[in-house]
Amino acid sequence: MRTPASATLFTDPAYLDALERSGCASPENGWTPRHLDDADGRLVCYEKTHSWGEFVFDFELARLWQQMGLPYYPKLVSCVPFTPVPGARLLAADDERRLALARRLRAQAAEGRSGAHILFIADDERALLESDGWILRAQPRYVWHAQGACDFDGFLATLNSKKRKNIRAERRKLADFTIEWRSGASLAGHDWPRVYALYASTYARRGQEPYLTLACLRAWAGAFGERLQFCLARHDGRLAALAFFFEDGDTLYGRHWGAEAAYDALHFELCYYQGIERCCARGLRRFDAGVQGEHKLARGFAAELAWSAHWFVHRGLHAAVARAYAEERAALAAGLRAPSGGDGDGRAN
Repeated sequence: MRTPASATLFTDPAYLDALERSGCASPENGWTPRHLDDADGRLVCYEKTHSWGEFVFDFELARLWQQMGLPYYPKLVSCVPFTPVPGARLLAADDERRLALARRLRAQAAEGRSGAHILFIADDERALLESDGWILRAQPRYVWHAQGACDFDGFLATLNSKKRKNIRAERRKLADFTIEWRSGASLAGHDWPRVYALYASTYARRGQEPYLTLACLRAWAGAFGERLQFCLARHDGRLAALAFFFEDGDTLYGRHWGAEAAYDALHFELCYYQGIERCCARGLRRFDAGVQGEHKLARGFAAELAWSAHWFVHRGLHAAVARAYAEERAALAAGLRAPSGGDGDGRAN
């Protein structure tokens, strides 16, 4: 695949190839590539036989379709597998070509699928898709924004006294841990089995198989070098926990974490506080900690909206979903507008 100018790290062919060639996003796992890629533009797309790994949850719709005797799967989904990061999906030079890509996706969906979905779209794609009959859906994600030159004490100063006190208390609990940052490229061969085991442990506790393979992580490390970063926590010299991140442009993206045991407050340290410190040290302006997890609000992050676009072949059900998602958006917007109790939070993940 080509790399259009509007592509980001997460739509770079090297990122996607690692997912597909390592078996993470493969037909065997319910991800069959159906990418649209020609002289007019590129749209990353998969035919899906389930809804896992998308992070825009439509399991209730799948049950509704089933109750009506209609197949919900397969469906067509334009997304970056296992990566709930907003960005351009319609990778084309102008709006006319963007719409052409979206309409080609819709035409393919009409050939034996329930519909088409474009997930975590860029802000400038929202109005374009809505004007062409797509249904918009919103969900919160959590992003921290730097406020001028910063350090961690400056960040804490943007919070109310209760939150400052709680964060300092959480950090004091970790005095016995040594924390360091390492790039994926700097990890030695003997480091990787332990790194992967810690990542996989998060899924094992939920009785799930991990989304990513060791081969995928190592391929990303080879392709992106310093842009893939691991935050490692050692206890008595033993690697006990980690979180890993990508840097792209002026933004740090939190991805996954894992630990060998349920250490109190270590998740918050590795996944949030260390990331904020890194942003301040490196002059990064944003830290995107991803979707889900209102607990991030108590740790200096703020809720923003991530958007997706949906189109269903069954026109009656398309209209019904449009009404339901409009009500959902209104309730979500009202929640985001609700008073925060004067917290004075720094804007966040």
